[in-house]
Amino acid sequence: MVTALPTLGFVGLGHMGGAMVNRLLDAGYPVHGMSRTRERAEPLVARGLHWHETPRSVADAADVVLSSLPDDGALDTVASGSDGVLDGLTPDKIWVDLSTVSPAASTALAQRVRARNAAMLDARCRGAFRRSGPGR
Repeated sequence: MVTALPTLGFVGLGHMGGAMVNRLLDAGYPVHGMSRTRERAEPLVARGLHWHETPRSVADAADVVLSSLPDDGALDTVASGSDGVLDGLTPDKIWVDLSTVSPAASTALAQRVRARNAAMLDARCRGAFRRSGPGR
């Protein structure tokens, strides 16, 4: 029996996020994503990333949404509003937040995700970009 890979969404395609998406594409996952500027994501699009203009459209397309953002403000921006990830979450979806944010921001986001009856995993990443590229 072959199980299909889940469709992943990734918001934040900077150094860390971009390196993670490269590894996910290498592994054969279908990945939808967006970042503040498309130009930065062009190498990923060339490798098979499905580009989206808003965080919500990424969430709409994905089974699991991952985010890799630099701070509390960036996380709140991609979560909020009619184009935010939260409006694209349904009870069958999971948000994995890898962002470098405060514990308070993670707790607040988890409460907002729970209010949508979706699941969240707080998996804050810290570390050097040079190690993320090779998948360490």
